[in-house]
Amino acid sequence: MTASSEDTGLRARKRKRTQEAIIDVALRLFEDKGYEAVSVEEIAAAADVSPRTFYRYFPAKEDVLLGGQGVEEATREALAERRPGETDVDFVARAMLAGLSVGDPARTLRGYRLVQTVPALQARMFQLVWRGGQEHFVTALLADGPRTYDAELRAHVLTHAVTDAMRVAVTFWLESGTRGPLQEECEKALSFLCEAFTRPE
Repeated sequence: MTASSEDTGLRARKRKRTQEAIIDVALRLFEDKGYEAVSVEEIAAAADVSPRTFYRYFPAKEDVLLGGQGVEEATREALAERRPGETDVDFVARAMLAGLSVGDPARTLRGYRLVQTVPALQARMFQLVWRGGQEHFVTALLADGPRTYDAELRAHVLTHAVTDAMRVAVTFWLESGTRGPLQEECEKALSFLCEAFTRPE
């Protein structure tokens, strides 16, 4: 390993530790005081970082609960790899699951539970995870073929259908007391979606 690559690895590990420290502190403060009562400045002070450092990791307070940059990075990485024999539904679903399951499962669960209690967070999650990132999926679906009107329509319909199936699965999973792994619940929802599309009349 070269000195340069070792330095890069050290920086990445330090960055990961700082991000996790901010998330842990934010989750504790949100659970103790309530989401609305906690400011970015308070989170930063408790995590022993400056507000400017906080914003380098998370664009806004709510993004602490939605995975921050890690979600987008995990999703883009999954979209960059198309597996042999993978259907379009499986492709989009795998990328979405990669983003949803990034990071420590216990932190993720605590974050999702908090999201369910704050309407503003639900709206942000819907915008960021379910709607805001859909263009990434559409672009990936269109990467290997001509970008015709019908191809774009199909990509958008498929992405919206899979996105909504996953959103409903996450909601049911939380409301049921997180019974079983989240991935299994999402896969079950997708199987229902595929069954509905392929069922003969």
